[in-house]
Amino acid sequence: MNALNETAPRQPAIIRRPELLATIGLSRPTVYRMMKAGTFPQQVRLGAAAVGWLRVEVEQWIAERARARPNSMPELGLESERAAA
Repeated sequence: MNALNETAPRQPAIIRRPELLATIGLSRPTVYRMMKAGTFPQQVRLGAAAVGWLRVEVEQWIAERARARPNSMPELGLESERAAA
């Protein structure tokens, strides 16, 4: 690896809709309804007819959902807010 690659900032990974839906297990209308309500990350326009989502924002959303459930997974650092109190 050359020095230029090691010092360059990493570009955010973008996932497209099919991967997003497979990852989160929700339908397309549900995702857009949640985006409108402000409870899901907003899409990023990639072109005239292409959108995607920042992988890091989707992963954060998943982690927040996991932490919100009772007895979530402390071994993964996903303790629920109620259990931590």
